[in-house]
Amino acid sequence: MPKIGSWAVLVLCLIIGSLQAQELEEKLWDAGFEQIHVLEGEDTVTIFFEHRLFRTPYHSLTYAELVTNESRHVVWVPLYHNRPMGVYEGNDLRYRPLENVEREAFKARNNLSRGYRFHFRIMPDFSARFGNFDQPFQTKTNVILDTRIYLLPGLSLHSGLLFPLENSLDVQKMNIRVAPSHLHYFVELLPSHFLSVTGGLFHYDRYGIDLQYRYSKLDKPWSIGLESGYTGYYFLPPGSIYTETPEDISLVMDLEYRLPFENLSVRLSGGQFLFRDRGVRGDLIKQFAAVEVGFHSALTQAGFTAGFQVAFPLFPGKILRGKKVELRTTEEFRWEYTYNNEAPVARRYRLGVPRLADQLRQYNSNYIGSFK
Repeated sequence: MPKIGSWAVLVLCLIIGSLQAQELEEKLWDAGFEQIHVLEGEDTVTIFFEHRLFRTPYHSLTYAELVTNESRHVVWVPLYHNRPMGVYEGNDLRYRPLENVEREAFKARNNLSRGYRFHFRIMPDFSARFGNFDQPFQTKTNVILDTRIYLLPGLSLHSGLLFPLENSLDVQKMNIRVAPSHLHYFVELLPSHFLSVTGGLFHYDRYGIDLQYRYSKLDKPWSIGLESGYTGYYFLPPGSIYTETPEDISLVMDLEYRLPFENLSVRLSGGQFLFRDRGVRGDLIKQFAAVEVGFHSALTQAGFTAGFQVAFPLFPGKILRGKKVELRTTEEFRWEYTYNNEAPVARRYRLGVPRLADQLRQYNSNYIGSFK
């Protein structure tokens, strides 16, 4: 009889634990979280999740804390493009790498077909040039409606439509056309070794393949990266497509250091940028809770330039959310101004996803912990 009683208590505990996990998953799903997996322990609960509405994991982590309101010790594992980024726990959300048992637990539960909503994202596409004598302010403004579909762990298809609003910058017609679209693969090859591969149509009228590697310990100030692109020019006039053979190779290496105050980072890049332009670029980057502001200068064969860039989420964020579909504004709008806009000094194309260095910077535990 005592054995039967012990088994009954064990079964009851398992049932209660399963119901608690299901309740947590439902709470998080209703709040916009995706790919949610709750692992119950004796005195700890591990929660895997992804939230595509927020630009930084700091906001998704703090929002998850608010939604769950857990009294137990919680181990948070945020995902990026269906990949676990690490473990954040404690009052200061300190970081540690995932253990093998945690990786295997996520791999066994990962569900691409039911773990995500269909997200439709509204994003502005804005370019400007200042200083022309006849037209001092030339602009090109479009609105993009796109989506991302996960095909395999870390592999996604990104595509959409571009709707032109105004163009006084170049000869592009005001035709609705395919937005920059690509296949994107993201993986952590080894602990702290990240790889991003993107192939397709990019911004700045480039198409081809982009490869990014970065060594970044997410609790350390140093990181180092290598970016390479093999691209060509494309143009989408009404009803047709014009392309030129890819012949532009870019290869840029950078070193970034996070200063021990004010969420400031300095970054030095050097190599061959677009149009075989060789030289160096320096960036000073300031991270706020939701906004990032950077100042840069560059000296290359094409000349000298300086300017700034800013990245922020767009209001209002969520517009409509159902069980299977969500319509929202973009989690990150990034725009860069450079005063030398005639010569392509240290020019790079935008992908439609944040560059690896810009994304991993948001997961640094010193940045996240600074707001706790």
